[in-house]
Amino acid sequence: MTDKILQNWLLQQCQILPGSRRAVLLTGPPDEGPYNRAISWPDEQANIPSLKRMTEAVLRSKQSVIKTRNNATETTGEPLDAMACPFFLQGQLTGIVAIEMTTRSKPMQQAAIQQVQLGLKWLETMIQMNASSSKEQLVTLIDLLAAGLEHENFQVALSHVATELAERFSCQRVSIGFLRHNRLRVEALSHSQQIDRQSNLMRAIRDAMTEAADQGASIVYPAETEDTLQITTFHEQLAKQQEGTTICTVPLIKDATVVGALLLERQLEKPFTRETIEQCEQIGLLLGPVLETRRRDERFIGFKVVDSFRAGLGKLLGPRHLTLKAMTALSVILLLWLSLSTGQFRISTDSVLEASICRVIVAPQEGYIATALARAGDLVNEGDLLATLDDKQLRQEQRKWQGQREQLVKEYRKALASFDRAEVAILNAKRLQAEAQLQLVEQQLERTSLIAPFSGLVVKGDLSQSLGSPVERGEVLYEVAPTDAYKVVLKVDDRDIGLVSIGQQGKLRLSGIPDQLIEVQINRVTPVSSVEEGRNYFRVEAVMADHSDLLRPGMEGVTRIEIGEAKKIWIWTRRMTEWLRLFTWSWLP
Repeated sequence: MTDKILQNWLLQQCQILPGSRRAVLLTGPPDEGPYNRAISWPDEQANIPSLKRMTEAVLRSKQSVIKTRNNATETTGEPLDAMACPFFLQGQLTGIVAIEMTTRSKPMQQAAIQQVQLGLKWLETMIQMNASSSKEQLVTLIDLLAAGLEHENFQVALSHVATELAERFSCQRVSIGFLRHNRLRVEALSHSQQIDRQSNLMRAIRDAMTEAADQGASIVYPAETEDTLQITTFHEQLAKQQEGTTICTVPLIKDATVVGALLLERQLEKPFTRETIEQCEQIGLLLGPVLETRRRDERFIGFKVVDSFRAGLGKLLGPRHLTLKAMTALSVILLLWLSLSTGQFRISTDSVLEASICRVIVAPQEGYIATALARAGDLVNEGDLLATLDDKQLRQEQRKWQGQREQLVKEYRKALASFDRAEVAILNAKRLQAEAQLQLVEQQLERTSLIAPFSGLVVKGDLSQSLGSPVERGEVLYEVAPTDAYKVVLKVDDRDIGLVSIGQQGKLRLSGIPDQLIEVQINRVTPVSSVEEGRNYFRVEAVMADHSDLLRPGMEGVTRIEIGEAKKIWIWTRRMTEWLRLFTWSWLP
């Protein structure tokens, strides 16, 4: 491995990875170290602290590592990622490559690691194939690999590779073809961007490539010896069209499968030597996987889906893949069972327990809270005292009007004794007015005591922390509900309200008493909706068949309403089906 080869490889990897800032490749004696032979990019900065720490982590774990750094670039302030991967040659740790790049998401980080690992595999394969090759041949392979990767457009990259091959091997023309739907198609020509695939020449080149691909071996025409067993009919026809030409066709192989072919044409005076043929075969082994991967990645998504389906179908119907066949069979059986069997269809709704009757205790008049004998959660009996209001002012008013009434009674008697009719009439009217005011004050005194209207539970109100505070007339102080009359309020989603009707049965399970299952029946469906937590709900009321002393207003739970029998596949997929139907309708013109 020369520094030039490693430098070119590192350069190409950094060009492939977008956002690469700097990189270093450390090599040394396999599995021994020290790995102090450094090649840096873009300049001689081998001693980068962050990358050095990453290489040390890789040496300890012998696995790829990627971390997000806290510091950022000096120009844009963008955070950086540091990545390091081990380089193995024949199972021995030979070096470490570390790259610093702009930050990216977790999936993009994994993709970057896979890209570098693939590049290291290519480098390892190239070194093994060219262990006995010259330095010029290694440089040729690196340059061809770079030509196939540096362009974003696959057709441009392919034409660049063909042109580079033609110049390296002094060829008149180099053609590259790939298999599409089991038919080979010419994809690129050297020194040309336009391909007329209907011309006789392109058909002859395609047939010659197909001839080599079908036999899975390199074909040279004219052959060095006449005792070869290879079929060269289409090569002979191509040579006749191009007089004075020698042809070499090399299959492109990926995963032990022919994916295309490489056809080189030279002048007859410059035949292909055995060394040149071997070098072309090595180039085919290296470029075949790279170019085929790029070609498949840049296809239209529809072709990718079809190919994936065909590949999956081939695994399913072909040999091996027993696990896939078993899982598919189980899935088909499950689908048939869901399609044919029926089950009870139920919808689940959030529910809350409310009292059927709720009596409100309000302040009868303005005043101040004197005592509070009950609070929310207390059980009370009919006639129990809940709270009292301060009656000091009312007592003063009572004494005042009592004194005035007694005074007026004395004056009335005195006027009556003196037979003063006019004064008697006036004093009698004043006396009656004082008695009316006194009765009003006495009634207000009676209303200062707040009494429970019936036996039940105080569901709202706690005046123990408000003693002495003023209250306004009509202000709600307590709410009392009976403990033997409840209703269940269901919050039915608007997607399910069309399935709910009066008389349907259901089962309620409250979170406060989850061990009890309560039978309920729908008795009212209100047409009023409300929005809670971004969802639209309708209020549905139900009555309970049984009552329990453990029930309390405000308890929450879940009710499952029984709708009826339905296909199980519809029960399981109805949400998705309804969403797809609505989505399709909204987007159709």
